[in-house]
Amino acid sequence: MRNHFFFFILLACAMVACKPKPDAPKPEAEEDVNCVSLQATKDLFPNPERGFHQFKEFFSPEPVPMTKTSVEAIHDLGFTLVLTNYFLTDYMSTPIPDSFLDVVRQNMQALREGGCKCVIRFSYINASEPVQDKAPYEAPLDTILLHISQLKPILQENADVIFAMEAGFIGFWGEWYYTNPKVFKRNPTKDSDFVPYRQVLDALLDALPKERQICVRTPKFKMRCYGWTMADTLTRAEAFTGTPKARLAGHDDAFMANSSDMGTFAGDRAYWAAESKYTIYGGESNKPGDYANCTNTINQMLEMHMSYLNISYHKGVISGWDTQGCLDDIRRQLGYRFEGRDVSYPKNPKAGEPLKVQLRLVNVGFSAPKNPRDIEMLLVNTADANDVYRVVPNTDPRFWYTDEMQTIEVSFKPQKAGEYKLYLNLPDPQPTLHNNPRYSIRLANENCWEENTGYNYLTTINVE
Repeated sequence: MRNHFFFFILLACAMVACKPKPDAPKPEAEEDVNCVSLQATKDLFPNPERGFHQFKEFFSPEPVPMTKTSVEAIHDLGFTLVLTNYFLTDYMSTPIPDSFLDVVRQNMQALREGGCKCVIRFSYINASEPVQDKAPYEAPLDTILLHISQLKPILQENADVIFAMEAGFIGFWGEWYYTNPKVFKRNPTKDSDFVPYRQVLDALLDALPKERQICVRTPKFKMRCYGWTMADTLTRAEAFTGTPKARLAGHDDAFMANSSDMGTFAGDRAYWAAESKYTIYGGESNKPGDYANCTNTINQMLEMHMSYLNISYHKGVISGWDTQGCLDDIRRQLGYRFEGRDVSYPKNPKAGEPLKVQLRLVNVGFSAPKNPRDIEMLLVNTADANDVYRVVPNTDPRFWYTDEMQTIEVSFKPQKAGEYKLYLNLPDPQPTLHNNPRYSIRLANENCWEENTGYNYLTTINVE
């Protein structure tokens, strides 16, 4: 089980900062400051772009689309992500017909109206037991590239409800393993073997807006397709710059199967551990076994900065975590989880004068957010809802790493005397979602969440 000693120290420090001992000498500056401790909660609640996800499959030629009601039901169960896997089996030698493309569009609208986002994947073959000599495994390369070009307008128009894209298209289930060796070599080794894989990745990188990432099945594919090595891991300066290196992430579909995740890693685990500080890492578990115990699982999720995982597979692994007592911890910590520690502001603030506010918070999740996120602090007059002050802090939540204390400082200048509520708002930056509270980030604190606005209440300040 994860060691929370570090968090207890942080909490203790926060409490000391807000409530010094009566006999301890206080600096003169501290005498003029109010400090309010914020109480963390262990409650389970949904937050956007993180956590366990539901799984939906759509088979050609006549898939049944999702609806607003069906997506709302998923959100009401505590999920904000849906893996939507589209099987293009009937179109391996033809363009995708408009009827199928319309289902993709309908699903995107249903996600938007229902309060969820998708991890999206396209593939051609769904087989319960892959057969080595069964063919075809995927469409010809030219057809794959044609299909990606057909999907590009849909991906561009609906990026607001796409959390990430799994590369797909190649092999059974789009997992890049059981492939047609005439085009996509199984277990590729030579540089030339990776050329068609890169062609697919280049097309996907072009089709998906630059603020979204594409997850590949193993670190080898990211490195070998583009000629990178273990020494070429992303730096903070390179992160989120829209380059292929910054946008290629990972999905591990054999998570905790054994020490190598069934060949996902071949001496290159450290590469993804470093990359995933800035790129998305998720996937699904595989067959239950002794290796997938709570201790190993929590350690690997933390090491790999895990953001998302399939709740539907493998059920034996999921139930094992439940039996061993760590499933709720995983639910809380997958992706980000922000706990406010304390808020400081001047005593006796006066109207017309600067009101400096400091908020401290800690990410106790496995990962920072990986997509762009807006942030603002608000001061709202309780007697006049139109008397609102908004300040955008100079910080980016994508760099709020696990266990690191974040200090957010802003300055307001309220013009009226009265009682003001202080809020933190972390909305989605997309205009279609910005004012939808289901897409705003909730702090893991008691009595802070305002469901109708998506604001996090911090404290009340009286301005003289």
